[in-house]
Amino acid sequence: MLKILSNRTFLLFFIGNIISLIGFGFNLIAVSWLVLEETNSEFALGKIMAVATMPGLLLALIAGIIIDKVNRKWLLVNLDIFRLVVVSVFIYLLNTNGFNLSILYPVAMLMGLGNSLFWPTAQAFVQELVDDEDYFSANALLSASYQVGSLLGAGMGGFIVHFYGPISALYFNALAYFVSGVFIALAPFTSKHSDKDSEGILIALSKGFIFLKDKTGVLFLGLTTILSDIAIWGALSVLTITISKEIFLKGSWGYGLMDGMYGFGALLSTVAIAKTVAIIGRKKALLLCYSVAGICCFISPLTSTIYVAGVAYFFMGLHNNAARIIIRTLFMEIIPNRIMGRVQTIFGVYTRIMMLSSALMAGYITEQYDPFKGMGFASAHYALALIGIIIIIKIHKFKNEIFK
Repeated sequence: MLKILSNRTFLLFFIGNIISLIGFGFNLIAVSWLVLEETNSEFALGKIMAVATMPGLLLALIAGIIIDKVNRKWLLVNLDIFRLVVVSVFIYLLNTNGFNLSILYPVAMLMGLGNSLFWPTAQAFVQELVDDEDYFSANALLSASYQVGSLLGAGMGGFIVHFYGPISALYFNALAYFVSGVFIALAPFTSKHSDKDSEGILIALSKGFIFLKDKTGVLFLGLTTILSDIAIWGALSVLTITISKEIFLKGSWGYGLMDGMYGFGALLSTVAIAKTVAIIGRKKALLLCYSVAGICCFISPLTSTIYVAGVAYFFMGLHNNAARIIIRTLFMEIIPNRIMGRVQTIFGVYTRIMMLSSALMAGYITEQYDPFKGMGFASAHYALALIGIIIIIKIHKFKNEIFK
């Protein structure tokens, strides 16, 4: 890992990505708290989270082509600037007109647009920066940047919302996007892309479909294991703050504690997973990770205090992110860089459809029944990911394709 961090381009991107994700954490908790405080409706929050995924779903058809054809560094910088402008306009509207749910819908859509391009671009950018033998370490560091950003964004954001209000958190959100853009802009980089022809969208997309048609094991792996991410980005984006507010009565700081503990566990996984894989292998590690993450998700609202729930979130983050590192490494090893964006596009469409459905369903179940049933629904995501790994191990063709 130290070898990769000695690369000035990767280091500046790494720092910029952390700061960008800190901003995202501030934004998530500020918006979530605004919606729950003003509407007192988990279903309304679910709709906001679902709306945030819609532009990504629409953009996904061309996102991979964009990522594969442009300079990825400057795309990341421009996306930081775009989100800075959106948040700044939202702050202005809140200060002048007050909260209005109808204003939040287009803001959520525009932020979702920026996020849906930034994250896959970052992954493809990392793949372009490092050699094949460094994929695992690079994935661990990329994941570490996500978790440090999540840990600091959620933790500090929760306390700032609690003591100073959500608008103050949005100011920090805007500042984070500005600083992130500066760091990434300073990273020396020359694109190595050779695939800059003028092929049409359908032809470009077909390359991703053709690849997955030939690699059905990769397709099945993606469709099932992505559900563990859907649990976090979909169902738990609604449920975590609801648990803090309604079960433990701790409000926004409790949300910051739980989300921060998840991020802390996920951060430690970037160090622990390499040793774990070396001892038990990737297959057993994935089985362990999805099992523990699902159990921790299920029991978290049943615990005696929010601090114990935070411990459950810590272990959920530790194991879920460890599994994510393994899966992302497998994808980098199997999927050629020249079509990585187009394959990500296909998985991105699926991911956003599932995120939209998961957030809406979690909000509906929680509002109509209770948060305990909502968390049972979230836990089912991990169970399906676990079943997917079991099937891959049992089917000889899939096993040979994925675990070479």
